[in-house]
Amino acid sequence: MANSNWSKKSGKSWSKIPSRMPARGADALGSAFVPHMKAPRTEFPLFNGKRVKPSLEGLDKLLHYYGVELQEETLKQIWEYHQLIRANNEDQDLTRLNAFETMVERHYADCTLINAYVEKWPARMIDVGSGAGFPGIPLKIVNPKINLTLCEPRPNRVNFLNMVIEKLGLTNIDVFGHKVTSHSMTIPVDGVISRAFELMEKTFPRLQNSLKIGGRVFFMKGPAAADELKALRPEDYGYKLLEKHFYTIPNSTQERSLVIFERVK
Repeated sequence: MANSNWSKKSGKSWSKIPSRMPARGADALGSAFVPHMKAPRTEFPLFNGKRVKPSLEGLDKLLHYYGVELQEETLKQIWEYHQLIRANNEDQDLTRLNAFETMVERHYADCTLINAYVEKWPARMIDVGSGAGFPGIPLKIVNPKINLTLCEPRPNRVNFLNMVIEKLGLTNIDVFGHKVTSHSMTIPVDGVISRAFELMEKTFPRLQNSLKIGGRVFFMKGPAAADELKALRPEDYGYKLLEKHFYTIPNSTQERSLVIFERVK
């Protein structure tokens, strides 16, 4: 088995997530994710009656609270990534989220919980519309053996992403600093991931000359994906629907969905 950044924990209950999603063993690409679920919440979490302070320890507590447990080295990389975002956010407008708890909940936990639904990630992937690195950077940190290209056309974001890659010492990851179209993106890949970027029907044509037959597209979306799917005809674009998962981030009111397609022609 390939080296893994995480250890399997005892089974936990999943709140508003299918019961078939237990803690799983490492896949062939390696993973640093361990699912751990609790009941929904409506306020910021309190520990000993207080909100956590932004810190490595606070990040660990919050990720655990929101359903994610990471090994120490992986946790440190997420913390370093967070610090880079905070240090550069005022100048580069990387995220509109300010509260530490909210950033952990809606960025770091959101981008790692999806590992529970994917037994094995494709070896060569692109992240379309990466922005400040979501979901690509957390996905890469947790699954270090994925070969990943972050696709982001805005120059300031490109510079930031390259800095993150250098500062965190990430390997087998680069940045494509252009808009993804069927003409610009010709890198052969096995998988594509995109979070809250655009309608699914608009993404499929962009991948015409990059995603291999049999490759998969992973759309991270909100609950509105259900209505989007009703109107979507994936066969018109050469795809078939493989899986759809609708869930709530543990201890949260944030509803999420993960929709997975396979390219068939």
